[in-house]
Amino acid sequence: MRLAITGFVSAQAGSVASANALLLRGLLERGCEIVFFSKASFVDPRPAVGEHPRFRFVDADNRLADRTRARLQRVPLLNTLSGMADAASYNRLLVRRIRETHAERPFDLCLWLGDFARDGIPGIPTISFAQGPPGTDARSLIHRFPEIARLAGTAAALKWAAMARLRLSRFGLPRLAASNRFIVGSRQSQRTLEEYYGIAPHLVACLPYPIDLEMFHLPPTPCPPAPSGALRCLWLGRIVPRKRLDLFLNGAAAAIRSGIDLRLTIVGGVGFVPGYEKLIAAFPFPERLEWKKSLPREEVPTLLHAHDVLAQPSDEENFGSSCAEAQACGLPVIVGATNGNADYLCSRDIHLADDRPETLAEAFGELSRRQREGAWGSPTESRQCAERHFDLNTVTDHLLTALRDCENR
Repeated sequence: MRLAITGFVSAQAGSVASANALLLRGLLERGCEIVFFSKASFVDPRPAVGEHPRFRFVDADNRLADRTRARLQRVPLLNTLSGMADAASYNRLLVRRIRETHAERPFDLCLWLGDFARDGIPGIPTISFAQGPPGTDARSLIHRFPEIARLAGTAAALKWAAMARLRLSRFGLPRLAASNRFIVGSRQSQRTLEEYYGIAPHLVACLPYPIDLEMFHLPPTPCPPAPSGALRCLWLGRIVPRKRLDLFLNGAAAAIRSGIDLRLTIVGGVGFVPGYEKLIAAFPFPERLEWKKSLPREEVPTLLHAHDVLAQPSDEENFGSSCAEAQACGLPVIVGATNGNADYLCSRDIHLADDRPETLAEAFGELSRRQREGAWGSPTESRQCAERHFDLNTVTDHLLTALRDCENR
């Protein structure tokens, strides 16, 4: 199968980009021929797979618009306008390069990794393996407006709400008709595509991202419990409204007030809405919380091994890679009510029924009880769950099935 591919790929990044790097290698090892289209300053997969004989990189560098954006990035308003012009110019060039290469030697399929196709290519079925439905962060900016206004100020909240509404308008949404099929990480995302955007379920395949199961592994020796017997809980990921740091901290505070001995670690920087660090500063039990703004990816497995549970109470989560990585390292996870990782849990994990802090506090209490009573279960069960769902060979096989199904229709 000869594939035209573009999208977000990096062996060094976390989440979607690193999973896509694994998928490229998986497809190449299955005999696929891949021509990858991008500008190297934006996405360059060659460090991950460039040495493979069936891989080729085609440059789509829109030099003038790209350099103009770089020169204006510190100029208010002009930086936004130049960024929009750069993105539009790049996407047009990207599609043109794919069309030109297809005319020289036809492709079987066009695959967009981590993004929605910007345009269709005549004669080639197009599949978008997206990070999730469009507008998830935008909807959270609108729903969480009072919280954003309190933390970042009313002016900032109004600005982000206006940008969110633009994102959710026909001017901001991707042209979904450019894709013949969609792949998303969970049934949660499939339902959102159907309910918000009218995409028929038979056009959507659900497929989790692969995880590097060699990098994320069980600890060589069992991790000893905390000397105090505390439940060590980890938050791992960017701090943006949709990820619900407010729920995490309020649920933890409620659990501590009820007598649960919790120790919290937050690893992640504040994202596009400044001010969320105020939630951390206002936590009523600061002695029980540590915040690390960043951590090299290669140190994440050791971080996971030093904790008992990972919590991800996000809204509209397509697929949380940190949950999958925690399971691969033997940890139980707590996932939010609309978190797609609910598709990939084992008996040690907890899927929250709603987004009330009291519900999360009860989950912390339940895991603390299991820990005290020796009903914790085996880390091997979590590891086996990860191997069952996130193994590269398994995910690649399912991806190829979806690609062939699209090719044959």
